[in-house]
Amino acid sequence: MKNTTLQTLSNLIEGAKLSNCADPSSMKIDKVMPLSSDTTGFLSFVSSKAFVKEAKSSKAVVLVVNAEIAESLADKPLMIVPNVELALIKVLYHFFPLEIADGTKSPHAVIAASAKIGENTKIGHFVTIGENVVIGKNCIISDGVKIEHDVTIGDNARIGMNCVFYHGTQIGSDFVVFGNSTFGGDGFGFSFFNGKHNKLPQIGRVVIGDDVEVGSNCTIDRGALTDTVIGNGCKFDNMVHIAHNCKVGNNVVIAGQSGLAGSVTIGDNVLIGGACAISDHITLVEGTIIAGGTSLRTSPKGKDVYIGWDLGLNYPDFQKYRVNIKNLVNLNKWIKRIKDIEKKVGIEAEESKD
Repeated sequence: MKNTTLQTLSNLIEGAKLSNCADPSSMKIDKVMPLSSDTTGFLSFVSSKAFVKEAKSSKAVVLVVNAEIAESLADKPLMIVPNVELALIKVLYHFFPLEIADGTKSPHAVIAASAKIGENTKIGHFVTIGENVVIGKNCIISDGVKIEHDVTIGDNARIGMNCVFYHGTQIGSDFVVFGNSTFGGDGFGFSFFNGKHNKLPQIGRVVIGDDVEVGSNCTIDRGALTDTVIGNGCKFDNMVHIAHNCKVGNNVVIAGQSGLAGSVTIGDNVLIGGACAISDHITLVEGTIIAGGTSLRTSPKGKDVYIGWDLGLNYPDFQKYRVNIKNLVNLNKWIKRIKDIEKKVGIEAEESKD
């Protein structure tokens, strides 16, 4: 990390106010660390009251807090900000700036003559770019990326190593994807006849909006007849699978190892936890939350928090279900105890003949 001053960092954050910092221009900060770090020269953050006790003994040069938490740390050097997590983002980008798209193009890249590459876009080693591809300005196309014909990628994209974009895929601006993800591969469609699985041609596209981020090893399949669509602002973790014909709304978040089967429709602002399985043709309305490990085979009734296996239960109902399962598991123990008591008091229970 580079050495900087508290005053410089404070100037980065709109609405920041310093407290108990006599000369911020001379207070040197060279790293961002957890509260408990046993080192010097670092800045740290307190995002919850749960960490106030730890913050009181922290060796941090300054603590970044909101106004409410500041009241509990009145004797510590503080940077008081409107939003702690947004301030953390600003500070981290100061110490770890993003790679700059400088317009360099590897001599080992293969670029079709009809491809259009925007200003300052950087192209790494062994990239292949097909006919009629359009890539916007200020993009970074990392080593080993394969882009087939008629693909469009908007401005400011950052494409991780070895990603693959099949023909016709459409990507908006400010797109980020990490390594080894695939866009626009065939959906999984077959018709069984005469003892053979006959492949159904997948002729749709993948269309992705602006400000979307996708993790490593993800797959988004092209539509069978219509497009697979991902809305603006979506964030997908590693190993997420989106099958053909899915329609995903804006600002949808999907955690790792979750998958959508074909023709799923997801409204805006839906959250899906890790290791979830969403069956085909299901609809999740705007604002729905699916807890990690949930398997859905039917569309939930409405906006709620859902959890469980094949049941479509909201969270309170699932808690009742868990209690019932626990009672069933313990039933044989209770039967034995009752029989032992009956034996001790001389009651001879009649066995059911059913």
